Amino acid sequence: MLLPANQDAPAVLATVRATFDVAGGFDPLSEAVFDRIARTIYGLDPASLGDEWPSLSRAAAEQAVSLMVLLEYAAHPLRPEVAAAVEQAARRLGVHVPLVDDAAELAHRHFRLVYMDLERQSWYTSETVRQTLRGRGIELLRSKLAYEGIVPSPRIARRWRGLRACAPGTWGRAVADFYEQHGFPFPGDRHGIYELGARHDWVHVLTDYETDPEGEIDVFAFIAASMVDRHGLVLLAFTLSLFQNGSITRVDGKVIDAACADTLSGPGAVARFVDALRRGRACAVDVMGSLDLFAYRDVPLDEVRARFGVLPKAF
Repeated sequence: MLLPANQDAPAVLATVRATFDVAGGFDPLSEAVFDRIARTIYGLDPASLGDEWPSLSRAAAEQAVSLMVLLEYAAHPLRPEVAAAVEQAARRLGVHVPLVDDAAELAHRHFRLVYMDLERQSWYTSETVRQTLRGRGIELLRSKLAYEGIVPSPRIARRWRGLRACAPGTWGRAVADFYEQHGFPFPGDRHGIYELGARHDWVHVLTDYETDPEGEIDVFAFIAASMVDRHGLVLLAFTLSLFQNGSITRVDGKVIDAACADTLSGPGAVARFVDALRRGRACAVDVMGSLDLFAYRDVPLDEVRARFGVLPKAF
């Protein structure tokens, strides 16, 4: 959903650059991300893309706007003239992405509004509603109460702690090791992560990304590039708001101690970020949104990576 096919990339990237040129061009970080996407994912020289607005298919137009949004949320601070240029481009392309409106609020430092709308659009919100309608509402409520520290759910915790019985080298055992190595409570334990939120921990293990700010950005870059709908981009925008543009410091009323800004300004961070996008684009499966993860708990992790097309990290 996020990244265009090879044949569409020159036109999509030209449209993105032409849009930012209206606002005076890329800032240094946006230019670094854009150039690395062009060169490392598509093998394109940005100087060869041209300056005219090309004709785009509907899918390519949506991908162009999505990439504009990615660059907006990676900016710190986001310039109001950039947000205005992207809004104008989205209208011209006939693409409505609510994140474009949120970026305008971000540019004017209306952080509370940005947080509320990102929560509204979140995959976690829509998936909670979907699974509640399918009869899992009570179980999800128990998971949420455990996360809030109100009352643990031994039944949920037993399910997740049962991953410790998986054979060494399996995906399930690696997830259990991940929780224990980081000192994280399991879902269902008091303050254990909400079960739907825990899905991204399986992706942490699958992709070998850590839980520091850069690791969180990279894991959600992978997710955004591999998900089949725009929910992945929303998840990445939320993560960039926590660890890159400095607009979100609390989630569900809790202060996020690791929240910070300018993570992508660190040495090599842009290269690793774009590499995560590359790896997500190559993944053959929407790991975050479509799998019964526990059905793969006994499959060797290396076999899962090979089966799903998860490429090794380049850095």
